[in-house]
Parts: sequence; structure tokens; C-alpha cells
Amino acid sequence: MIQFTQAEVRHLQEKGKLWPESIERLRQQVSEVMEEPILVPKKGIANWALYYYCPKCSVFLEFDRKDQYRHKCPACGQEFSGEPYDSTWWGLINSQNYISSFHMALFYLVTGEESYGKKAISIMTEYSKYYKDYEVHGDIPYNGPGKSGAQTLDEANFLRSFAMTYDLLSDIMTEEERASIRDGMLLPGAEFLIGHRHNQLHNHEVIINSAIAVIGLIFDVDSYVKFAVYEPYGLLYQLEHGMLKNHMWFEGAFGYHFYALTSFFAYEKFALHTPHSHISHPNYKAMMELLADYLEPGFGIPMLNDTNYGHTSSSLHLYEFAYREIGGDKLLYILNELYKKEKRDNLEAFIYGADELKECSYSFKNYHVEEGLYGNTILRGADNRYLLFKHDSYGGEHDHYDRLGISYLAYGKRISPDLGTTGYGAFMHYNFYKNTGSHNTVTIGEENQAPANGILKRYEELDGVVYVEAEADWTAPYEMPDSFTIVQWKEENYRSVKMTRKIAWTDDYFAEIFIVKGAAPNLSIDWVMHVSGETVLAPEGQPVDVFSEKKPYKQLHSMVQTKADSQIVTAYKDGDVTTHIFGFGFGQTVFNGRGPDNPSVSDINYRIERSFGGEAVFAHVITSGDGECKVKAVSFEESDGSMSIHVTEANGEERKIFL
Repeated sequence: MIQFTQAEVRHLQEKGKLWPESIERLRQQVSEVMEEPILVPKKGIANWALYYYCPKCSVFLEFDRKDQYRHKCPACGQEFSGEPYDSTWWGLINSQNYISSFHMALFYLVTGEESYGKKAISIMTEYSKYYKDYEVHGDIPYNGPGKSGAQTLDEANFLRSFAMTYDLLSDIMTEEERASIRDGMLLPGAEFLIGHRHNQLHNHEVIINSAIAVIGLIFDVDSYVKFAVYEPYGLLYQLEHGMLKNHMWFEGAFGYHFYALTSFFAYEKFALHTPHSHISHPNYKAMMELLADYLEPGFGIPMLNDTNYGHTSSSLHLYEFAYREIGGDKLLYILNELYKKEKRDNLEAFIYGADELKECSYSFKNYHVEEGLYGNTILRGADNRYLLFKHDSYGGEHDHYDRLGISYLAYGKRISPDLGTTGYGAFMHYNFYKNTGSHNTVTIGEENQAPANGILKRYEELDGVVYVEAEADWTAPYEMPDSFTIVQWKEENYRSVKMTRKIAWTDDYFAEIFIVKGAAPNLSIDWVMHVSGETVLAPEGQPVDVFSEKKPYKQLHSMVQTKADSQIVTAYKDGDVTTHIFGFGFGQTVFNGRGPDNPSVSDINYRIERSFGGEAVFAHVITSGDGECKVKAVSFEESDGSMSIHVTEANGEERKIFL
């Protein structure tokens, strides 16, 4: 066995007596696969798990291991059958099998109940009968094909989990079983992965490398380890080139930040006692510490880029292994906060965590990268006020084309959030959530922003106001990330454009101006913001039958247009919290209406300000409160190319903000 020393095994067995709830939870997690007959596809027909979403509601369907042909939406109740749902059901069966097999092996290791180990061995030997003859299949965007699944990513997860299971159980296998699993599945699987790994930075390649490396360590195949760990685009290369200067994984989404770390750590857990472990590499600690600077009030994780609610649900359990091996107060703080919300009886804590966690506190501050760099800025305030200002770099496949976007929370409400996304196989992923127009930023000609870097130009605090300025300049030289990307933007709409967003953050409100220069005069310049709750104040206007036929705007409805020849104020009430937007009027058209929230079974308010003419300046003051509005009046003054915003606060005090 490579994963654990004999001393560690004895410690886990003793720990199991002290953590009976964890043992019982593990037993429950594997009970369905343990108690039911073995279910393995005889052909390579399994499809992509992210097809298993309701096309109407964008939510994951109910999975029933006992029913291959009926797939029900938990939101609307509709049942689906046929493709892609029936073949995706087999993909979910595969996932359940390999995850449960590894967990059954761990259960045997800790409890000594050999029946669990034998069931896992039987599942592996059953797959080994068919694996080599599985058809290579899959046409998923951005992904190579698979055999057991529809993408190389699926293949790697499948093989790595079974390889780690093999390592734990090899001592109770017969020689025939070892040979069958080794020669029928694991070695041919590693060769398949080697042939389908791409030379690019990507979380997929981290997962693929981790599987190849684990199989190489088990069977002493040095060429596998060299290829997957040390050569260009191997694990070390991914770790050192995939982390940006701001310590974020280059794909710019916490879902993939932790998804990549999951596979880095899966390898490190396995290799920890070998010469090929690199757990002390400083990039691991830097990437794990980053979250502390981004955490939302209420211990939330920002929904940046291709992050959905499921992506981050168990990510924080990674901090167990990381803290045990790396340490640090930021990691310890995150674990302490996690276990204020849930019991510490998860598998990561039991198998890989420290025996005890000390108390630890952390003081939240504003966060920003150095001026001149790309990244993000986090602004914090009283009443759980939080603003994330996104001025990062283009992240490849999982980017959302929303440079200079913002996400705003207050009073425990997601006032104007980044919506993230849904399952990639669901209709709304590419047709709504991924696009510029479904974010709080500016879009040109109703088309997605082309890749660019958002650069922080200013961060300064003066007289109790924090001033932040960032720009996205499409006229500047730009180098794409070393990662394959399908073009889903309109380059010609942006190549002559420069955008600047300036924010002034105070205790009770924030002011912002958004400057756009260089757009083609015939193209619309749209400032977009969506706000939670119900509209309680809006200008009268003319209803719009069809706002647009382009995605994502075609999903909007109930739109009303108003000519903004003077200041326009809108207000939205979410529970007991009301948000007011005071907008500068310069003749633009303002549209107010509704569109999808996430999930798309509910709506959120949309406010779009539209201008033409090649240049535009949008200016606003935005405030939220659970009582009287914190702002009595706002006036906007333009003079000599600059703007001042005069705010009369609820207490009668006046403040002039120069942007």
C-alpha cells in the first residue's frame, strides 16, 4: 500500500472508535451500492453528467439507480426519457460505482469488515471484463473523448478512483483479481489517458495527470510518473503556470480553483510518502489562503465565472488535508468557520484531517491586487455590505466575458449578484448565464466582450471614502492564455474600445461611473445591472414587446423603456431591504424589466441603460437599507471632462465625490 503507512492505518482504526458518527455516515454513503446488485455497463455508452438537467428549470434531475428510463425534474415535476438522459444515467452509475468503491475500501481499512472490500473488488473486476472493448466516444465541447465516460476528464476520475481503491485492497485480492484489474482496466486506461492529454493549462489536464501518476506509482511505471508529474504540462507545470500572480487559478472561477486543487491533492494524498510528493510547494498554500480574502458575509464563496452552486458545496473540506500538511491561520480559520455550520464528521476530516483544530480568528479587510495588475477588488462595510469588483484576466473556457463587472451584497441579501451558471449541458448555460449581458457590466452591440485584461489603476482611501478605478483596454496588446478556447465573442465590436469603471465606496452607499470610448457609433452601449426583489419605484414608460432576439437578452421580458433626459431613480424591495439606484440622465434609453435568476425558475430585475454614438458615461449612486433610505438626494455635475456627484445623506450631511 502506498497511500498510508502501517502507523497511519492503526491510527485511523483507533480514530474510528472515537468518531463513530463518521464511520456510520460512511456506511450510509455506500449502502446503496453495497446492498444492490452490481450494475456495470457492458459497452462504452455512458454520457456526460451535465446533460442531466431540466432544460426548462436548469436544475439537476432526480437520479434513481433503480430506474434507467425515467428522469424527473424536482422543480417542475416533468419526467424525461430517451437521450441524452438514458445514457447520462449510465454516467452517473459509473460515478456512483467508483466513488462508492473507494469509500468501501476505506471502510474496510478502518473497520476490518472485509465484505466491503470484497464488494469493491467485485465491481472493479466486473469493469475489467469490458473496459478494453469500451467504445471511444463523446463530443462534449472543450473535452477529449472517453471510454467509460464521454470525456477524458470522466475517464481520469474513473481510473484514479479505482486505482486508489486497488492500492488499498491489493493485499486481499487474489493474483487473478490483481492481474485482471491491472491488465484489463488500469494500465490500458493510463495509456488511453496519455494519448488524450492535451498540452494546455487546464483543470482537465490536472485531473488526467493525477490519474496517470497514481497508476504509475502503483505499478512502478517510471515513464508514467515522469510524463504526468515532471514533463511540460504535467502536474508541476500546471501548478507553477496555472496559478496567476494574484494566486487565483487562471480559469478565474472558485469552482475550478478548487476543482484543480482537488486533483492536485488527490495526487499528493497518494504520493505523500514517496519522493514524488510536492505538498510543500508554496503555490498550494497561496491558492488555499486566497479564499479568506474573498469570503462573502455569511461564509459564502463568490460565484465567479463558471461556478455553480454544486461546484463549491464540498470544496471547503479540502482544507482538512491542506491544513494538516501545510498549516497556517487562514486555513485554520476557514475550518473553524465551516464547523460552525456543520458537524465535523465528513470523510476528509476523518481520513485526512488533524485530530484537533485550535480556535482561530481572522480580521476581514478590503482586498485588492497591486495597482497595474489584473485581479479583483473586495470592498467591505457595515450591515454585511460587500462589493466584488472584477478586473481580472480572461480565463479561457470557463470565463464569462464580464470584465469590470460587480457583485453586490448587503444585509444578508444578494442584492446584485454574479449569477454564476448552471449545468453545462443545460440550455441556459450558453444561452444566458455565460454571456456579458447577464452580468453587471457593459456590453457593446449586444455581443460578448472579447478577451482582455482588467487592470487596477487606482486604490486609495481619502476622508472615509475608498476610491477604486480599473480599466479594460481592448486596444492594448493581449496574449491569450495557454488553453484551448472556442470563440464565443465578437472581436470587431471591442477591438477599438476602452472601458473604465470608477467606484467610490462609503459606509452607506457607493457611487460609480462607467466610461466607454471607441465603440462604433452604430453599436449600442449597454450598462447592465440586475437587482433582487420586487420593483417598488420605477419611471413610467413604453412597454417593449420583444427586447432582443440575441442571447442572453432574448430571455428578458416585461421590459419598459424610458428616455433619461434627467435623473432616473429606481427602487427594489427584497424582504425588509430596499435598494435605490440614482442614475445620471444624459439622454440614454433606460429599460427596466425581468429576467432569469439562478436557478431560472425564478426571476430577478434587470436595468439596462442604452446609448449610441461611440462614447458614453454612465453614473450612479446605489444604496441599500432596512429602513429609511440612506440617501435623500443626488445630483450629477459634468465639467471639463470630469464628474462630481453631490450626495445628500439621510442625516442631512452632504458629500461631494469627484470621479
